Amino acid sequence: MLARPEYGWSDFQLPGTGVYELSYVNDIAVEWLDQTIRGLDALTPFCVKGFMEPDRVLCVVSFWNCHIIQEDDDRNPLGPEDVKYELSHTSMLEFCKALCQDIRENLDDWVSFVDYADVEGLFDFQKRKEIIETRLLRLEGLITSREKCFDGNGFFS
Repeated sequence: MLARPEYGWSDFQLPGTGVYELSYVNDIAVEWLDQTIRGLDALTPFCVKGFMEPDRVLCVVSFWNCHIIQEDDDRNPLGPEDVKYELSHTSMLEFCKALCQDIRENLDDWVSFVDYADVEGLFDFQKRKEIIETRLLRLEGLITSREKCFDGNGFFS
């Protein structure tokens, strides 16, 4: 789902969709973990975002599908030609599992993904790593506790 970050960029792709190149402008690891934790905890759809310089991608994660919207970053009213839409049959649980796996596999790279904040030498790698690891543990616990909701017998309203 998320490729290993390199030079401030990471590719995002879900099954059946195109590739979206996301920049370091958004703190993807922390922001996406926060959104997935809130959504899975409340069992409610949620949205994650990424900046593509200049476009933006929004991924609305519903219970059984993900809706990807790519829109122009322009402030003018958008027309249909300015918006791209794709759908992936990826459940909320699958999305959360993939996010955990992708961040864990490249944890150090995700920790330093936004080290641009180190303008004045304030970037604390170890502290940031602990923050991300704490969120990963929280999400992994939610995944385990919510798995039965996605076994095919669950119903969401």
